[in-house]
Parts: sequence; C-alpha cells; structure tokens
Amino acid sequence: MTKTNFLVFSLAAILSLSVVAISEIPQATADKSKNPDFVSDDCIVTNFAIVNYANYAELDCKIEAWLQEKGKHLKYEIEISGMELSDTNEDPIDNVDGMHIHKMTNDDFTNPKGPHQLNVFGNPGVDDSSNVAIPQKGIVKGIWDDKDENLSYGEPDNSHKLSVNLSLLCEGKIFTAVHGYLEDRPHHKAPYMKMILDPTDKGEQLCEKIGY
Repeated sequence: MTKTNFLVFSLAAILSLSVVAISEIPQATADKSKNPDFVSDDCIVTNFAIVNYANYAELDCKIEAWLQEKGKHLKYEIEISGMELSDTNEDPIDNVDGMHIHKMTNDDFTNPKGPHQLNVFGNPGVDDSSNVAIPQKGIVKGIWDDKDENLSYGEPDNSHKLSVNLSLLCEGKIFTAVHGYLEDRPHHKAPYMKMILDPTDKGEQLCEKIGY
C-alpha cells in the first residue's frame, strides 16, 4: 500500500466511525426525553405554606411518571425547589420532612387530601426499594410496584401496592405531597406543596389497554 493509499484508507475509516457515532446520538436523546404517561400540570402551593413559610414564593414542584410492564411498575421522578432534601444551611425551617404519594379521597383538585400510598422520602420511612434521592438537584425518583407495600406504620401512613391504585391513577386521583418542618396540627407536619398525576394522551391510551 502506498503512502497516498494509506492516508485515503485512514481518512475513510475515521469518517465511517464518525458517522456511526453521530447516528447513535439521536437514539440516546430520544430515550432520555421519553414522553411521560402521567404528569402534574400545576404545583399546588398550600394555603398553610403561603401563610407560614417565608419563602413560599420560591416553591415549585413537578412529577412525571411512566407505567411499565402492563401496569406492574410505575417509574416516577419528582423535582422540587424552594425546600431542601438535605440541610445545607443549618436551618430546619426549609427542610423537607417527608414526601409521599397519596390517593385522593375528597375530590378537591385544588387541594387534594387522602392517605399515603407510597412513602418515598423522609418520614415515616422510604418504602420504595428502587428509590433514589439527588438532594443537590431536588430530585426523588424510583419505581413503585406491589413489593413496596408496608403496613407496619398504621393508617394513614402505610405504603400500599400499586395494583390497588391503578384505577385511581388512571382517573387522575393520585397525588404527591411534600411536607415541611412546621406542623398544621399536633404531630403532623404540614404539606407545603402538592402535585396531581394526570394522564397524558399517551397515558389514557395505556390505561385503556390495561382495562382502566
């Protein structure tokens, strides 16, 4: 092989590898930005927080979720701001005491209320075995399934199976609450933020496929 032919061959090999690498990038991006099946349209800042929490104007929250394995798993990602998952300023007033997924029992979509269905952060415990918290980003994520059931706390704090909540999930009656340092009644930390999981068009189609 002459020197000229070698250079041409080398250049062709480099360009070929570059094309392969570039072609792989959109697939990775598509996987990362997969459209959720359920999403919170609004972050509900509670009246308690508005009255009692000095930094209430900084509060924001969202949750996205993906129903997997024909309804056997719910992958979720919660993101908050205006409160701390890990204390960095030695001031507990802005710390998150607990974060839970609840079911709605009062049919009030402006201020949903109801018992815990999955404890995902802080008190009374973390029952999702797949749970991961990223304090510096305000993110809590995991996968809810039937193995996460924990009935040891007593109601309304128990964690329950995903399977018994699928109907409510598809009806938009599952919400997440972020509880803070202050109490709204004796021995109960007040919720500062709430977010309702509403099915997207994709989520509605998925719910129909699994019979809800």
